[in-house]
Formats: sequence, C-alpha cells, structure tokens
Amino acid sequence: MTAIHATAARLGRELRRPEQRWRAAALLVASLVVVATKQGYRDASAAQLRFLLAPTAELVSLVCGTEFVYEAGTGWVSRDLMFIIAPGCAGVNFAMAAFLALSLGWLGAIHSGRDLAGRLLAAALMACAATLVVNTARIAVAIALHRGVVPVGGLTPDDVHRIEGVLVYVGGLCALYRLARSFGAGSVRHAPAA
Repeated sequence: MTAIHATAARLGRELRRPEQRWRAAALLVASLVVVATKQGYRDASAAQLRFLLAPTAELVSLVCGTEFVYEAGTGWVSRDLMFIIAPGCAGVNFAMAAFLALSLGWLGAIHSGRDLAGRLLAAALMACAATLVVNTARIAVAIALHRGVVPVGGLTPDDVHRIEGVLVYVGGLCALYRLARSFGAGSVRHAPAA
C-alpha cells in the first residue's frame, strides 16, 4: 500500500507543475477524441465514411491504374478487379492510432493551452493525411496480392490480407511516432534538475 501512496504523492507533485497539467489535459482530450470517434463511426456506412473512402479510392485508382466507382450501400467497387473498398477499409482505427501516436510523440512539447490546441489539431490533420497515404499503400498491396502478383505460399487470402494490413499499419504508426518525436524534440523545455 505504501508504494501506491508514494506513486500518488509523486503524481500529485508532478501535476502541480503547469506544463504537466497541460500534458495531462492533452492526454485526456486525445483519449476523448478517440473514444468519441470510435463510437461515432463504429457502424458507419460507406456514405458516412465518404470523407476517407472517396479520396482513398481515387488514390488507389491512380496507383493501380483501375477505376473504382461508388455503389450505394457497398462502397467503391472495381468490376475489373472484383475488389471492393468497403467501410472496413476506411482506416478509422488507423486514423485514431495515428492521432494518438502523434499526440504522444508531441506530449513533451506541450507547455500551454496554445501548445495543446495546436499540437492536437496538427495531429488530427496529419493523422487524416497519413490514413489516406497508408490506406492507399495497404489497398494497393492487397490488390497486388488479389491479382496473384505476389506469391504467398500456403496462406489463405484472408490471412495474407490481415497480415499485410497489420504490417503496413504498424510501419505507418512507427513512422508517424518517429516523425512526431523528431519535430517535437526541438521545442521540449527541460526543467532544471532538482
């Protein structure tokens, strides 16, 4: 029980510092944004996710040289490839993970309310842009796998699609976190040693 008291006391001392309060507020706001977004888009249709799916379909069309056409109730369909970019392809989970990776990467650079608002807004915008880029790459690789261009051994197509998605998404998240740390590191102010 004394370890819990010591931890609580240390946390209380840390939160007396203004920049720590702003960082705690940033964590709280970022967490609330993620929870609210997940709840809002949990059962979203292709039409509701158009803001992510339409540009993704356009980019995939450019990269893969095929046309994707919107079909109500389904998503964006390529008849040539027999491939659908459906609501599950929107990347909402990736976008939220990207938003958190960027927010956490910039946490040390938050010293005020202005820093908090600026960094979280930048994280949201960058997460949306990264979602489009990473999703385009993921879907383009999935299309190549679907076409049989890439040999996959004895794995089922669903297994390959899942593994490919995880690898692309994890790589994208690591790159975003590293990017956030490299841009945030120059503005971190270190407190003098006690």
